[in-house]
Amino acid sequence: MPIRVAIVDDHRLVRDALSNLLSVEQDIDVVTSVGDAAGALRAARKTSPDVLLLDIALPDANGLDLIDRIREDSPATRVLILSMHSEPEYAAAARERGARGLIAKSAPLEELIEAIHTVANGGSIPVEGELTDREREILTRIGKGATNDEIASSLGLRSKTVEAYAQRLTAKLRVKTRAGLIGCARRLGL
Repeated sequence: MPIRVAIVDDHRLVRDALSNLLSVEQDIDVVTSVGDAAGALRAARKTSPDVLLLDIALPDANGLDLIDRIREDSPATRVLILSMHSEPEYAAAARERGARGLIAKSAPLEELIEAIHTVANGGSIPVEGELTDREREILTRIGKGATNDEIASSLGLRSKTVEAYAQRLTAKLRVKTRAGLIGCARRLGL
């Protein structure tokens, strides 16, 4: 029995390309493709796909905010986030909200197909470089504009320790500056 897949992306070209590429796979059946949050909820209710590929950036909602509603409407559906953002923090946020993982739109097709199979069989996509609780806490404070000294004081750490965490965060999140870290924190709602 083929894996039933629904595609939710606001770009028609992306939806059509994914649909065509996945339809070539004998064990994958693309049951629908839609471009907005309302369509995603209808697709989950009406087609009960095994896997729902969900873009984060939709015109009428944040895809991450839809995960709970999709799972309520179609409990057997497993959500796999498909996003242009491949930073570990996005993947961690997706998993925290109930998605089975995140695949970057820049990933090779074979990786997406493997992820669909993994998720359909009850697995999750591991998050490489996922942030620790302490890193997340520090990123949250950086996002609010706190200095290293302020963060160190509030967490009972040395300023040099916070600086080391900030450097590690820039590497994990693939940004080069503190402003980049602030941008990541804000995009992630931290």
